[in-house]
This record gives sequence, structure tokens and C-alpha cells, in this order.
Amino acid sequence: MGEQEKYKNLLRKVIQETENHKIQTSEEMVKTLIKELQSSALGNTANS
Repeated sequence: MGEQEKYKNLLRKVIQETENHKIQTSEEMVKTLIKELQSSALGNTANS
């Protein structure tokens, strides 16, 4: 999967969580994005 596709999927997930009221504040959104990006980066490191 390409890098761009990973980011699209990440943003799609965050948007869905916002719409489902799992994320209610901008702070929660930023924390979720950071957490997901860190886990993605760790996965990429393991695959390298």
C-alpha cells in the first residue's frame, strides 16, 4: 500500500470517529492522529 493511501485511510478513520462522536474535541483529534501516525511509523520501521 502506498504512503498516500495510508494517509487517506487514516484521515477517513478519524473523520468517521468524529462523525460518530468518538472524537469530540480538536485535542482528541490531534492526539488520535499522533497516535495513529506513531503506530504507522513503527510499523514501517519493522517492515524495513
